[in-house]
Amino acid sequence: MKYLVGYLLFVLITLNSFNAKGQTHLSGQVAINLNTGLIACDFKLINLPNVENYKVLLNKGFNIKHFKNEDNTTLHYNGYYAPFVQGEALGYHFSDSKRNKIDLPRAFEVSYVGAFPKYENEYNVFDFKGLIAINNQTLRATEQTKWYPVIYDVDADKLFNSYTYDIEVSIIGTTNTDSTSIFINGSAPKKETKSRFVSKKQVPLFLFAGNYSFIDNNGDYILNADVTSQNAELIFNNIEIIKASLSEKLKQKFTDNIYLLNHKAVNKRRAGSSWGFNVYPSFAFTGLNFNTLVKENKRFDDNNIRYFAHEFAHNYFSTNVNSGKLKWFWLESFPEYLSFSVASDLCDKEYLPKVLLFKTKRLSDKNFKPLTEIVDKDEIDDLYRYSLGPLILQCFQDTFSKEKTNKIMVSLLKKANRKSLTLKDFKEAAIESGIKKSDFESFNEKYISSKNFKSNVIDFITKKYSP
Repeated sequence: MKYLVGYLLFVLITLNSFNAKGQTHLSGQVAINLNTGLIACDFKLINLPNVENYKVLLNKGFNIKHFKNEDNTTLHYNGYYAPFVQGEALGYHFSDSKRNKIDLPRAFEVSYVGAFPKYENEYNVFDFKGLIAINNQTLRATEQTKWYPVIYDVDADKLFNSYTYDIEVSIIGTTNTDSTSIFINGSAPKKETKSRFVSKKQVPLFLFAGNYSFIDNNGDYILNADVTSQNAELIFNNIEIIKASLSEKLKQKFTDNIYLLNHKAVNKRRAGSSWGFNVYPSFAFTGLNFNTLVKENKRFDDNNIRYFAHEFAHNYFSTNVNSGKLKWFWLESFPEYLSFSVASDLCDKEYLPKVLLFKTKRLSDKNFKPLTEIVDKDEIDDLYRYSLGPLILQCFQDTFSKEKTNKIMVSLLKKANRKSLTLKDFKEAAIESGIKKSDFESFNEKYISSKNFKSNVIDFITKKYSP
């Protein structure tokens, strides 16, 4: 028996080692000068995915010094002339000496440098998650910026940007070295000007560095916010309630520590407005006063319950659905619908109907293509993804039940691990949930594919939720 136990332990250890070795891993150094906006990176990326038609993506602001293979031999590459552009990045591929494309290696090293503008008493006309943003206090670089090398599967329109990592970050140019802090998503922040960060779990990398403090609440953190320990505890108590609601609906628990970041946008924003984004398990916000989030009743107000519900729903609908021509429907309309669902559980009964009716009014003066006619992802604009798309899903829930809609979302998330989602996947998931094919097709004809789908959605919501 003891030999059998020993053998089983050996097998388990071997399997665990194999799985760890199979994960794409990023290691190296990052040097940041907050005075000049200069960022210099030396990275090694190993255990790359098996992608035939690939691009190596890096932010447009970076200039490559060289690529090297595991033998320290400089690699030929293309992409610097008439480049392939994907969002915020330029795409590169490796080649032979005659500039013929070669396969993606299992590992490579890359060295590059770039300088980015620093905003102090002036503003840009825009700010968004894909911008490397530097102000007089901090640097913000999310996974969407491609500040580190990201592998792109062109044929599948799929990004590989979640890695295990072992990275050393150094900062110069801060106004006060004693208050300099560094954070990389998935690791606890450190009050250092130079430190090493390690994650054995694959996460998208979000870098936040500069002059700020942070507070620890049993392994959950709030960064760059002047918040008391008592308020931090109350904030995370409310967050646990929202997380529990989402976990129950989608049958998947939040198991990671949460990082809440307060950042300063580099565009001038309307007074009182707030903006948030998710790089799980981090959630970043601008325009929020963390000390006033919790009211006298020790709860978030209804707007913030729904606001946080949308952002935490990106724990489920995130980079895994960020592909295909309907990417914005999956990526933003589903989290916004989930914010409705959480609001119906946690907010005053009068709250959600007002939100839904307000969204219908925003749609009245604009025409939209049905989802079945979308050919380019950007045809699903902000109004479509945050108002019309979620209202379609609300109509679906009110037609077939919240329980079936939850089952469909669970099924879609499983499918998203293998492929880009389509409306065919939505139909299959609906039928698997117990909805009759004929009933789904009837709904589809009226609220998804019809030329009059917008007016049909507005009529449905108006009739059901008007006082």
